[in-house]
Amino acid sequence: MPIPARIWDMIITIDGPAGSGKSTAARELAKALGIAHLDTGATYRAVTLLALRRGVDFTDETALADLARGMEIQMAPSGGRVGVLLDGQDVTDEIRTEAVSSNSQYAASSAAVRDVLVELQRRLGQQLGSFVTEGRDQGSVVFPDADIKFYLDATPTERARRRHEELRSHGQQTDYETVLEAIVQRDSRDRARNVGPLVVPDGATVIDTSDTEIPQVTQKLLDHVRALR
Repeated sequence: MPIPARIWDMIITIDGPAGSGKSTAARELAKALGIAHLDTGATYRAVTLLALRRGVDFTDETALADLARGMEIQMAPSGGRVGVLLDGQDVTDEIRTEAVSSNSQYAASSAAVRDVLVELQRRLGQQLGSFVTEGRDQGSVVFPDADIKFYLDATPTERARRRHEELRSHGQQTDYETVLEAIVQRDSRDRARNVGPLVVPDGATVIDTSDTEIPQVTQKLLDHVRALR
């Protein structure tokens, strides 16, 4: 059954740990299907960036929630990826820095912040109609009734290699061992947190991407969508 030019009112979630390839796969799958890509992780990174800029205490959940509530965020395709505007300013690269990555745990583990951002993500999704969304709790918490759910995974060493290459491609100098340690620590935090922990959502198809390039991963996802639609 061929995929039509656009599939209306369909929600596809892709969850998984950092470096599993879910962001790129989500973007490419959305492009192949002719529907939108919702990068929910960017919302947590945006709050973190604002906190860094304004010197807000990361342990102050009320202050972080106020930042989340007051920010204006927009997303749109830009140069083959999702561009992010925060209060009208392009922060696509800035929210991917190591400083933001290492501190985003505070926003992600805050119930107050997540309450604000989950509602924001659902509003964005409602506006889009049909979309592919990725994160760590999309199929389990934000869109539990999604039509199709995926969970991508890969070994920590492979995920660290990918993240290290990504940082270097953006001009950020860091060593592989530091990135690997950060990946392992983040995995532990994401799985252990009380609010929206990283889990395999009910009904999700699990795909290991350790030895698979993104084009092949995208094709697997596309084949699965074809089989179900």
